[in-house]
Amino acid sequence: MQEIIIIGIGQCGIGVGLEFIKQLNYDHCLNNHQELINQDRNRQKINVFYNENSTQQFIPRCLFLDLESKSIDKLFLQKDVIIDPNCCFSRNCGSGNNYAVGRYTEGAELMDECKHILDKYFEQSGNLQGIMMFFSTGGGSGSGIASNLIQYFREKDPTKIVHCNPIFQQGITHNYLEIYNTVFVMHSMIETVDIVTVYDNVALQYICKINMLDQNYDIYNKVLAESLIQTTASYRFPGFINGGMKKLALNLIPFPRLHFFQPSYMIINQRNWNITNILDKQYKLCNFENNLPSEYLSYQIQLRGNCFEIPDSKSLLIRKENIYQIPDLDTHYRVHTSVQHIDHENIVGFLGNSNGFKNYLKYYQEDFTKMFRRKAFVYTYQKIGMDEMEFTEAECNINDLISEYGPFFHSCCHSEYDNYEEEEAY
Repeated sequence: MQEIIIIGIGQCGIGVGLEFIKQLNYDHCLNNHQELINQDRNRQKINVFYNENSTQQFIPRCLFLDLESKSIDKLFLQKDVIIDPNCCFSRNCGSGNNYAVGRYTEGAELMDECKHILDKYFEQSGNLQGIMMFFSTGGGSGSGIASNLIQYFREKDPTKIVHCNPIFQQGITHNYLEIYNTVFVMHSMIETVDIVTVYDNVALQYICKINMLDQNYDIYNKVLAESLIQTTASYRFPGFINGGMKKLALNLIPFPRLHFFQPSYMIINQRNWNITNILDKQYKLCNFENNLPSEYLSYQIQLRGNCFEIPDSKSLLIRKENIYQIPDLDTHYRVHTSVQHIDHENIVGFLGNSNGFKNYLKYYQEDFTKMFRRKAFVYTYQKIGMDEMEFTEAECNINDLISEYGPFFHSCCHSEYDNYEEEEAY
C-alpha cells in the first residue's frame, strides 16, 4: 500500500491542502475527531494519506509551511480537521512576495526547522510513494520554499515521486514580481519534479461562473480539492483497474521533462453522456490558450462509480480523431474504483499531457524577457543574494522546454508526419 505526504506552502497552498484533507475526511467517513464513523466504508487503503494512532484516530500525514503566521494560526482555529501542531511551521517575517526570501534566507531557515518532521515520515512509512505539494507560483513563500523542498526530496531519496500541484495566476497578476517568481519555480519543476498538475485562477473563475457559484478563494479551493479527490480515488479505494503515483508517471510521461498535466473532472448525472465531453472547457481546471483536443500527447481517464459496467470498454476511450497520440505508441490508460463518492454516483476524471502547455509557458517567457532585458526589479533579488546568472538559467530552461514541445505541435498539424516512417520503410 502506497503512502503519500501532503505539503501545503504559503497562504494559497495551506488553503488548498486543508480543503483537500477536509474532502478526504468526508470521502472516508471520518468525523471531526478523525474517527471512522462508517465501518462499512472500505478502509483497506485509508492509510494512504493518514497515520492511525493508538486511539484509532486517523491523523493526516501532512506538513504546512509559511513565512507569515496568519495562515498557520487559522489552521489551529478551525475545528473541521485535527492537524498535528508539530507539523505546522511559520515565521513572522513574511516574504515580501520575493522568491529569494523563501529560497535562500528566511525560507531556508524554516526548512531547517521542519526537516526532522520529514525525516520522521520517511522512517515511519513502510512504503512511502512520494509527496503531493500545493503552492502558488506567484508568491514568495510558495515558490521559494517549494524549490527548497523539491531539492531536499530529490537529494533525500530520488526514488520517491514528487507531485507538485501549483496554482498559476495567469491573467490575474497582482505585481510584476509574480512573473519572476513563477519562472524561478518553473526552473525547479522542469528539472527535478516527476509530475506537475497545473491549475490556474482563470479556469477556476470560469467554472464558478458557469455553475453560478460565488467567486472567492474558498470556493476555488473546494473545486480544486474535488478534482484531487477524483484523481486520488484509485490510490485510496480498490477497483477494476488500480492506479498510483508511479503508474501515473510511467504511463503519461513520454519524455522526462514533458510532465505537465491538465486536469478535468465531470460529474455524471444524466443518462446520455459521452466521454469526449470531458475535453470541454467547462470541466478544465487549467485554461491553456488555444488548447485543441488534438494536442494531447497522452492521457489518463479516471472512472469512479458503478455505471461503468466494463471499465475497459472501447466506449470509455476518447476517439483517435478527437485526440492526438504519438505514432506507434499506446499513450492512454484508465483507472477505476467502484467505491462511489458519497454525494455522486458516477464521476469521470481526466489528466492530459497537453502540448498546449507551451502556450502557457510563452505567456510567462515573454513577460520575463521584457522585464529582465531592462533589469527591472532585478535588484530586489540581488540584494538578498541571488545572482544574475540564475535569471539567465531560468530563462534558458523555459525556452528549451518550449522548443521540446515544438516537434509534437508540428506532428499534430501535419498529417503527412504520420506516414513519414512508412515512406522511409518503403
